[in-house]
Amino acid sequence: MSTEGGHEYSVQDYRLADFKLLLPLGKGVRVLVTELRVDAFLGHLAREVGSIDRVSCQPTTEKRGGEPDPSGRERSLAQPEGLYDLILTNNPRASQHLGPGGILCLFFDHPPEAAPDGLTLIGRWRAYPGWPAFRVLIPDHPAGWRSAVQSFRIFPSRSMAGLCTRILPGLARWFAPSCGIAIYQRADTGQTQVDNTLSLLDRSLCASQHSEWPGFNPAAWMLVSGRLGEGNPILAFNMDAKGYPRRLLKAARYAEGQHLALEAAQLRQIEEALGPRLGGRVIRPTASAQVDGRWALAYEFVPTSPFHGLRWRLQGRARFCMTMAEWLAQVGCMTRRQDSIEAIHQRHLQPLDRLLGRKVLPPEAHAMAQAAYQRLERQSERIPTILEHGDLGIYNIRLTAADGSDFRVIDWGSSTFDGMPLGDLAYLLTSARAPTSLAVQCFHRYLQIMGLEVTDAFGLWCCYLSRRWEELDQIRPVDPNDPTSGGGILLPVHAQVSEYLWEMAHTP
Repeated sequence: MSTEGGHEYSVQDYRLADFKLLLPLGKGVRVLVTELRVDAFLGHLAREVGSIDRVSCQPTTEKRGGEPDPSGRERSLAQPEGLYDLILTNNPRASQHLGPGGILCLFFDHPPEAAPDGLTLIGRWRAYPGWPAFRVLIPDHPAGWRSAVQSFRIFPSRSMAGLCTRILPGLARWFAPSCGIAIYQRADTGQTQVDNTLSLLDRSLCASQHSEWPGFNPAAWMLVSGRLGEGNPILAFNMDAKGYPRRLLKAARYAEGQHLALEAAQLRQIEEALGPRLGGRVIRPTASAQVDGRWALAYEFVPTSPFHGLRWRLQGRARFCMTMAEWLAQVGCMTRRQDSIEAIHQRHLQPLDRLLGRKVLPPEAHAMAQAAYQRLERQSERIPTILEHGDLGIYNIRLTAADGSDFRVIDWGSSTFDGMPLGDLAYLLTSARAPTSLAVQCFHRYLQIMGLEVTDAFGLWCCYLSRRWEELDQIRPVDPNDPTSGGGILLPVHAQVSEYLWEMAHTP
């Protein structure tokens, strides 16, 4: 782990380079990297540009990490050679090496007040919670801060920043870190608009829906990083002049990735399987496009009511959790099938067997999971296979009715038709911080609709847990000395679900 600006980050974190959608990418782009204090992102960017010239005018405080340059086109020079299409630097004076129409990406600790000579400011973004370990790049203007506070709620609601910015959104710029990036362009026959990767994707997506492209304003886009993995997308939200998000663009982190193409195909299958009544709660993309090998999906932005507050606690949470339990059970009934015993063992029981073999669960939880495994093994022919979302936290839910009676579900990239009953519901209830009594009611209702036994519940959850554990081990680094690394991040979730299920098993 490395530290910059008080924020820890790992050089293996793919989010370090997620600002790249704001840059011109391509094999013909000539890049200069000079006077960078932190360049850990470069390993995740190198394979998407042409040549990279590194000029070390002063030592960097952190050596580059991430992936090695697979192209072999990076070289170290004593001085820049000629003019460049793209310059990455902490020093605005490096712009003297920028060619006509070229882009300067300036990393700053405090927002610069003036543009370097001969350059036009394209946009400025502040990094939250910090640089380079940012999760959100917020456009540094009133509409951007309003959107960050009101639509994305970047500050905890009970914090001083959350309370103050709820009243006056403009105060967000004073509570947020002062570091970030500014992008400038050198004039080229009057051109002032950057032709970056995001604009190319947006043009292709809009062209598939409308006859005319409405144009591209870089400063109207907020970037949000997905999870750590290479296959997780970069999220770009387009805002209107008042800061209200209008649409979402999900772009693949790398051009060769096929995850979003597979997700779009999966969503079509889900819509066909569920039909209009159940599928109406699934948010599907409005368009898809591929530009220079990079896939992107476009969605209409669906506002959400908050999953907190007095109304949520007194009314919304109970109604939402029960409505969700019934909907998930109906989805399970609609998509259930009975696989062979061999397929059930391979898909559901073997991951649990491997998890038990690693002995990473606490002793009591291990003993309970072992007993559940033995029970499911004896009765594996009773386990149905269903459609499973795979990551059903409230962060993937849009609460479209504040009283909890209606919702929409997003981010089906982890979904599978080879899923396990109960797992999505159990994970969701912990995410919503459902009280134990409410969770028990939801479990009973779900099992009743699905026609499953209460005694099967713990085993079903353990199978779901073990599969997700293995998936997260591939995304998050595993530290043998840290039980919460990799899939171990699910240990608190497992503890809460175990409490729910224990109470259900001992409730008459």
